[in-house]
Amino acid sequence: MNGTFTLELKEISKHVRINGTVNVVLSNVSCSLSGKQVVGLIGENGSGKSSLLKIIATVLKPTTGSVFYNGENVLKILDRYRFLVSYVSELNKFIDELTVRENLEYYSLLYKSTINLRDVVKKVALENVVAKKPGQLSKGYRQRLAIAVGLLKDSKIFLLDEPAEGLDTETKQIVKGIVNELKTKGALVIYVTHDDDELEDVCDAIIMLKSGRVSFFGTVDDFWRKYGKYYRTVYTEPGEGVKRNRIVSVEELNDLMKTHNITHIRPLGLREIVNLQFENGKEGVKLDSER
Repeated sequence: MNGTFTLELKEISKHVRINGTVNVVLSNVSCSLSGKQVVGLIGENGSGKSSLLKIIATVLKPTTGSVFYNGENVLKILDRYRFLVSYVSELNKFIDELTVRENLEYYSLLYKSTINLRDVVKKVALENVVAKKPGQLSKGYRQRLAIAVGLLKDSKIFLLDEPAEGLDTETKQIVKGIVNELKTKGALVIYVTHDDDELEDVCDAIIMLKSGRVSFFGTVDDFWRKYGKYYRTVYTEPGEGVKRNRIVSVEELNDLMKTHNITHIRPLGLREIVNLQFENGKEGVKLDSER
């Protein structure tokens, strides 16, 4: 996995015809990425995140545009490129008749892997379930198995479609540890998430999609500078006893705490912040509306 490389998306568009109507899934998505980088891919539901990952993985073909690996169109080096890519999602398929250990052995042979299976099993903490079949596993363990299969390829590009969504704390920590290790080894990790902590802990950059278009591409710090952090706040007006429930910025919250009785504070999740900005049609503008 040593050595730097580039992955460039050039004007990627995807159109799908449904009942005679053309729906735009992605529109002119362009960006340049490289190894030793973790990129958070975010956006509201239906913004095209999973479709973009599938196009990068060559599971889905774009209507227009191209993906380039080190300057080469990936469709012209398809076999070589696919060997360099691991695509992990909750939809990953396993062979239900085989145990977890046998599934890993099968994929190890399929990928002609030289990676030690015991090391992979230990890394994703599957030791206690290797004799079980995939259908007997919880969602968290199935996701660990999917990641384990991806690790067998020693890929340079890892595409993780919400790998920790709805999972237990232990599995989330395992995923974060693996992502950080992959980055250290020189991989490019593109990571679909709606979790603020995951962005802060593992991501270097963010791509945000809105209706299939890139509405933001930059560092995590630049993202928070543009969009800000917001809090659902319940407080009472001094002297009135009137309870109010508002979404406020960090600055507004600090001011409220000086003059009002705060009874509840909840930080908005990333998905809420993104949707809130789009609903108001003022990307990057601080909101002051009562909710």
